[in-house]
Amino acid sequence: MDQSAQSRNLAAEIAAVLPALARLADRDAVALRLADTAACALGAERLADQAQEADEGTITRIRRYGSWGQGPCTVWADGTRASLDDASLRNGVAARYLDYNDTYVGRAVIHPSDMIAALVALAEARAIGWERLIEAITVGYEVMCRFADQTQVASHGFDGSSTLTPLGAAAAASWLIGLDEERTAEALCVAALDAGVLRSVRQGRLSDWKAIASGRGAMKALFAVRMVEAGCHSPQSVFEGKDGFCERVGGPLSIGTEGGARLPRTLLKKYPVQIFIQGLIELAQQLRSELPGAAAEITAIRLGMSRQAVEMLGGASAGKARINRETADHTPGFAIAAVLLKGRLSHDDYEALLKDEGVLSLMAAVSMEEDPDATRAYPREFHAKLTATLKGDKTIVVSQQGPAPMDGVSFARKLDDLWPAARPRIWPWQLSGEAPRFPA
Repeated sequence: MDQSAQSRNLAAEIAAVLPALARLADRDAVALRLADTAACALGAERLADQAQEADEGTITRIRRYGSWGQGPCTVWADGTRASLDDASLRNGVAARYLDYNDTYVGRAVIHPSDMIAALVALAEARAIGWERLIEAITVGYEVMCRFADQTQVASHGFDGSSTLTPLGAAAAASWLIGLDEERTAEALCVAALDAGVLRSVRQGRLSDWKAIASGRGAMKALFAVRMVEAGCHSPQSVFEGKDGFCERVGGPLSIGTEGGARLPRTLLKKYPVQIFIQGLIELAQQLRSELPGAAAEITAIRLGMSRQAVEMLGGASAGKARINRETADHTPGFAIAAVLLKGRLSHDDYEALLKDEGVLSLMAAVSMEEDPDATRAYPREFHAKLTATLKGDKTIVVSQQGPAPMDGVSFARKLDDLWPAARPRIWPWQLSGEAPRFPA
């Protein structure tokens, strides 16, 4: 089937399938991702509170941008009120900042929980209860993840997560407020018009926009839904045609209900690093236990990973230039060096480790290359091999097919690490209806 035929009426097809996607809602699975997202946001806000003026980060700048103290929505960090847009941005950026929120790996690697802050804020602003929010989050995840399985955004020069977030969030927000099929399709079209975010947002020395881009993508969706609700109309051809989203940005896309629910397949992170570095943390821990002496005996470390992982982590030159907080959690050499020398890598450790000459020196000794076996296994498995060369040319090799999945003990440890110690483990926003049990 040619691309124009595949994408014809895609917005209407998405709108028509939303009821079936909403029926995939798993209350416990959604609650787990809500709790994970809230914990990531609170941990990032606490880190911002502790930062010195010279080390201020993105969250501090967002605090200066917004207006706080009045509005229908909750700022999760301190319970103050804010407008829909300000609360969506503040909470969304905080949830994303530590690069600790959930991930879905398809043809594109995305962070579907980047939608959650905007959807929670919209539910608060419209006095919509828990049950509809849980359905809406499910809808957003299912649309976004299905597109991630197919999309070709990277080859077109666009960032996967930031570009697909407006589409998933537009579907979710339309379902949340009860738009009919026709207006839902128009909202999806409006969201798609400026959904594309250049891939340069994640290239080179990363900036505030690494944390902001996807949260702003969810805000684009809220804008699209509200404009259509107010009576505005979208162009007739947005996804289809030579100048449409599929041709210029996303590649051929389709929507359906086959293949089962995607939301429970999203990966919850055990460590505050990019998804392909999760397993490298565990390999570094294993290597540390097998070293005959100190980590200072290591002269070189070679990583073998899938081509997709190597490209996403910056290629062979990754970690060879100066890095900052935004790039550190995407730099495998930094994570490996931190674990080998210090035995751990928490989100609280970054600022000190970025000034640690031992960590930075060992980081420079780490190189990456493609492992053809890993490329063939991707994305079913995330194979990784770590080969350490020691003084005297002795080598130690450790490998895995993928990191150990998140379990209850690991999630409880993550909450302990992120959640402010004196703060009750309850939902940091107020919605009507029966709230799901807070996990762990």
